[in-house]
Amino acid sequence: MDPHEYLSDDGHALLALCSAFALPDDVSATGPSPFTLSEWNQLARQLQSSSLKRPADFQGRTAKELSKDLGLPVEDAERISRLLERSGGLALQLEGLFSRGMWAVTRLDERYPARLRETLKHQAPTVLFGAGEIELLQRPSVAVIGSRNIDEAGTAFARQIGGKAAAANLAVVSGGARGTDRLAMEGVLAADGAAIGALADSLEATIRKSDVRESLLDGRLALFTPYAPTAGSSVGLAMGRNKIIYGLAEFAVVVSSDFRTGGTWAGAVEALKNGWCPVFVRDDTSVPKGNRELLKLGSVALTEGSLGNLEDLKEWMRSHAKANLAEPDLFGRE
Repeated sequence: MDPHEYLSDDGHALLALCSAFALPDDVSATGPSPFTLSEWNQLARQLQSSSLKRPADFQGRTAKELSKDLGLPVEDAERISRLLERSGGLALQLEGLFSRGMWAVTRLDERYPARLRETLKHQAPTVLFGAGEIELLQRPSVAVIGSRNIDEAGTAFARQIGGKAAAANLAVVSGGARGTDRLAMEGVLAADGAAIGALADSLEATIRKSDVRESLLDGRLALFTPYAPTAGSSVGLAMGRNKIIYGLAEFAVVVSSDFRTGGTWAGAVEALKNGWCPVFVRDDTSVPKGNRELLKLGSVALTEGSLGNLEDLKEWMRSHAKANLAEPDLFGRE
């Protein structure tokens, strides 16, 4: 793989400015920290109203020139300048990344998933790292979300969703974690479909696993993360990645959720509030309280019996999706 097939000149500049990739662990002791998502969004607005227009135009300009052109305080311009100074070393690190079967793409590049950009807009991650066929991230998909600890009925439901998704030519996008995520991804892969994993832990470590490597090479699995490819897992990273799962998907199915606690609940509520995609929830007599409460907030019921009888999951979801996913005042009464 060639980095230039994924990253434009603007993408290279954005990667240098907004990613911790190839930076030392103790950034604060050695140099400026990368721009956060909110900081970049602010800088992008200033860039558009300036004479420069593109991040690639930052290259070759002194901090003083950047300060004048962008209307920035000198210290902010110095931060940009110093982050861009690592472009040469960053290019070498990228060569190594791509040689190990991984890729990088930014919000400014053509191969960045269009649906993620369009759905999340300014909340879309500036940089994604991944492995596998990046084109899978452009496919229509259904997000499958749920608890790590799941009962027998939920286990069967998650696997069945995977099979139904494959039959409807929908990829399954999930978090790749133990429990619901893996069950749904295993279900779609077993049915010769495609799976997309949005990771909150080390991409580099994950692709070393033999079963993962096999599916990546088959072209039916893609993994990606908004974090550095060697980043370790944490609750904060998992919560931050939830919106990406919903933002990439055409539909979402919550298999099992606790009530007012945990990443599944928080992610589903956020998706409903923002209207990122229609949210369906497993609904039967034995489902957890969180499932029933999500239905009250505007999600759509999908029973085990209904799922088993579906001939086309995609068409059923399209016909049952609510145009107005949730009324704002519902969330005010939580």
